[in-house]
Amino acid sequence: MISLFQSAPQRPVPKAALFGSMAALWGAPCVLGWMLAAALMATKGIVPNEAQLYLYGLVYLLVFSPVFSWVGWLLASPLIWFLLRDGWFGWASAALVGLVVGAVAGSLIGTSAAMPFGLFALLGLRAALGWTLPLGRHA
Repeated sequence: MISLFQSAPQRPVPKAALFGSMAALWGAPCVLGWMLAAALMATKGIVPNEAQLYLYGLVYLLVFSPVFSWVGWLLASPLIWFLLRDGWFGWASAALVGLVVGAVAGSLIGTSAAMPFGLFALLGLRAALGWTLPLGRHA
């Protein structure tokens, strides 16, 4: 049976893949925010004003998330390093670390939005590393 908590151990931990994926995922919300802003500007007469208000709120959240999310990435990086090295960076482990680090970072910067961002960020990191590293079930 494949455990959702395990992955193949990465010894040595590939620094370029790990930190490159973290950097890409750190900046990805900003890019998505700018894309959403461009789409909203292009559909200004089509989307109702009330919907635009909520969507522009999401734009601001996404565009400015890298300003705050570095705290979470900084807290998560040593945990991810040890989990990758010892073969415990499965999907459930990534989700759990994302929730815990999101809760801690959210309490440090005073927002409740950090916990879902932490969850999605770490699951995204697990997916990105799963494409570049052999994290599948080890024999």
